[in-house]
Amino acid sequence: MVKRKDGRWQEQISYTERGRVKQKYFYGSTKTEVLRKIAEWKRDEETRREKGTAFSDVADEWWEQAEEDISPNTARPYKAALNRVREHFGQQAIESITPAEVAQFVRKAVKQNNMADKTARTQLMICNLIFRYAVQAGYVSVNPVRDLEVPRNLKKSKRDIATDEDIKRVKENYDAPFGAFAYWCLYTGLRRNELLALTWENVDMEKRLIHVNKSCYRDADGKVKAKSPKTESGVRDVPVLDKLAEKIVPGTGLVFPGESGYMTNGMFERHWKHYTDASGVTCTPHQLRHAYATMLYEAGDKVSMEDAQYLLGHAQLQTTKDIYTHIRESKVEKIKNSMLSIDI
Repeated sequence: MVKRKDGRWQEQISYTERGRVKQKYFYGSTKTEVLRKIAEWKRDEETRREKGTAFSDVADEWWEQAEEDISPNTARPYKAALNRVREHFGQQAIESITPAEVAQFVRKAVKQNNMADKTARTQLMICNLIFRYAVQAGYVSVNPVRDLEVPRNLKKSKRDIATDEDIKRVKENYDAPFGAFAYWCLYTGLRRNELLALTWENVDMEKRLIHVNKSCYRDADGKVKAKSPKTESGVRDVPVLDKLAEKIVPGTGLVFPGESGYMTNGMFERHWKHYTDASGVTCTPHQLRHAYATMLYEAGDKVSMEDAQYLLGHAQLQTTKDIYTHIRESKVEKIKNSMLSIDI
């Protein structure tokens, strides 16, 4: 035991947890106080190990590490989902939680909060991320959420797809102000913030691949920064299609830079408005991403649904399935409308 410059006594002890040696420090105004704190901590540790590690403790540990990489806009629904599952399982030992219990919790949360499909998926994803962390940290050996799905037939927001006219205008207006951005959206399927974070360093024209490994976000101070994708599925290699390759003139730095670094939301909106005014395009960048998904869908057996999931960076295969279902339904509706006027 040593006496610090501030007059307090300090003792350091080593202990092993989940195969890793850790250090813990105890402080007190007297040696007796320090020894008492060590004895109390050891008693609490024995009790904790007998009962198992509380789910809420692991969830808090996961959030402490994950929060710094999540944008404020994303953090709000994530924190709401975290609070729901944390309150439900609370002090229950995390290693005792079964897949059936998690599925029951999700069904209950969906019913009580009248969740739409997207919110339910966020809830299940948070459960999955917590248990994945628990596996990696050694709290549990198996992730009980791995094979679970959200309840079926939940209400879903409409997924609009860019019209044929808009796609044609995007193809014809590459040289319009900001036309390259729309063109890249169409032929890469990247999300808006993935494109805004993309650097020429990650565009490999020799291998014809785009290495997607970061996304722009606005921090609490309003500054635009780049971070790794929120899920592992966001990191991927997307092929440079012929239509895009013939337009690309490689450069340095950001592919779509702002005035001094990453483009701000306000700057992007101004550029996009100038582009739509000049080109007549009426869709959004996200709708062009769905147009890319349509190309994958129309490729048939050449691109499996799992491959499409990878290229689009979807964390859940069900998300890809939902988009494909909407594409199929839209095409059926288009065929029906075109047939109504046929004069037989």
